[in-house]
Amino acid sequence: MTGTKKRNKSYKPRRVQLDPVSWAIAGSHKIPLKLQAELREPLADALALLRQGVAKRDDWNQLSNALNLAEALAGLQIGPNLVPAIAAGERSLEAVALRMQKTGHSTLWAVELADITEALEMYRIQVSLCSQAEYSRAVRRVKDMHRGGGMCDVAKLYEGMPA
Repeated sequence: MTGTKKRNKSYKPRRVQLDPVSWAIAGSHKIPLKLQAELREPLADALALLRQGVAKRDDWNQLSNALNLAEALAGLQIGPNLVPAIAAGERSLEAVALRMQKTGHSTLWAVELADITEALEMYRIQVSLCSQAEYSRAVRRVKDMHRGGGMCDVAKLYEGMPA
């Protein structure tokens, strides 16, 4: 018998960046205003639904992901002084999630609405200040945290919410 095992996966060569200089230059530019508006639009819709008390799990998840990105951007030294406001918004979203689990409604208290609105404003400021490469790095960091179980408390809250 032979001692070598055949590879199960077929070989796929890695993608090669043909022009790394232009790729690096593009990554150093700020996020275009049109794309910034596209990033903010679903958040405004989700916040409006949350304000009305009719938000669903997906709306809550939109806001939670935005605040996770804000936290990751602060970790990349883009507005690290904004962390207390972002953390207050995350705590308020957590309280809303617990309430959604118990009652099935996304009612807000005035303090929670103010905290979430302020945290989303901090996120908007961070997005306007960061480069495209920094934003994609923050997105990767949040995805890695989700995949690695670093946000397991949020995942547990998410499971019990009404769809």
